[in-house]
Amino acid sequence: MTETDEDDEPLFRVRYVDDEATENKSGYWEQYNASKKSWFRLCDKCLEKVRKPSEPLCVFHLKKQKKSKRKAIPKIRNPKKKLKRLDTKTKTKRRKLPLGTIPENKVEQMVNVQKAESLRIVISVSSSLNKYQITDVKEFVTKFHNASQSIEFTCQSQLDYMDDTTTHLITTDSGSFTTLLTKEIIQACVRHIFVSSINWIKTSLEQLSIADYFPYEILRDKNALKNSRGIKQCRFDQLPVFPSSYIISVECQKGVKQLKMNREELIELVELSGATLFTDYIQYKTLIILCNSKAEVASRKKQNDDNLCMINEKTIYYCKPEFLFDSIVRHEVQSKEMYSW
Repeated sequence: MTETDEDDEPLFRVRYVDDEATENKSGYWEQYNASKKSWFRLCDKCLEKVRKPSEPLCVFHLKKQKKSKRKAIPKIRNPKKKLKRLDTKTKTKRRKLPLGTIPENKVEQMVNVQKAESLRIVISVSSSLNKYQITDVKEFVTKFHNASQSIEFTCQSQLDYMDDTTTHLITTDSGSFTTLLTKEIIQACVRHIFVSSINWIKTSLEQLSIADYFPYEILRDKNALKNSRGIKQCRFDQLPVFPSSYIISVECQKGVKQLKMNREELIELVELSGATLFTDYIQYKTLIILCNSKAEVASRKKQNDDNLCMINEKTIYYCKPEFLFDSIVRHEVQSKEMYSW
């Protein structure tokens, strides 16, 4: 580096550092980059590269300078903001309760309010409704369906049809929020669908607006215990009723006549309930075989006679289909012995 007296310092000063030259222009330092063949400005404080060519400081010293300026300028408080703060202090604050301490009906109302802005209801009807009640449901759909709220049937040509898009099943109320057990009730429970009384439809038509449907929810089937809420519990608990370790075989060749349910629909219930549908390739220790009659039980036992050694090591239960139905609707696995042939 070339040096001169302090009184006679030149505008350009050259320093040699690691084969790189440093030159001073207009009273600040610049360093030459041999690879880019260009000069870049250095910080006045530490001789590090500046953030921008127009600024005299590096990033570190620039932040430091800004902090010192902020401390130097006193903050002017707005008197209006003070008044607002005083007003908010005088207001009573609402305590936010954890979800576990909020009553169940309040939680349902909160959910209902959130859904009110974009309401979508897809309806299926139970076979327990008479023709006048079905007419009321059709009027409900026609009257309240508009641009802001979509209300429709799952299938217009088959009103009792149900799938994963269905949101509400309408059924009769046998008193105390109970209903008759139908195929549609079982299908709604296994899909965790809201089951409502026909009274919700009637109330909505009377007051010319859609009533809150939660107070009209069906709790259980008519033959269940009075303190049980199996149908409602199916909607709350999204878990399947059976663990996958339950192996169920469907023998009912003609379905279940009293519920107008065919064998394919019965197999679908087994699969949706969480149980494993039996096939020849599945290994099992316990097997539940659903049979409609003693004749079917005898026929199935004959088929198993060829493999007596395997049967002796395993447990087979020949149960009525009601074992599956009641387990689903009451949302609890029932005792196999109670439903055995």
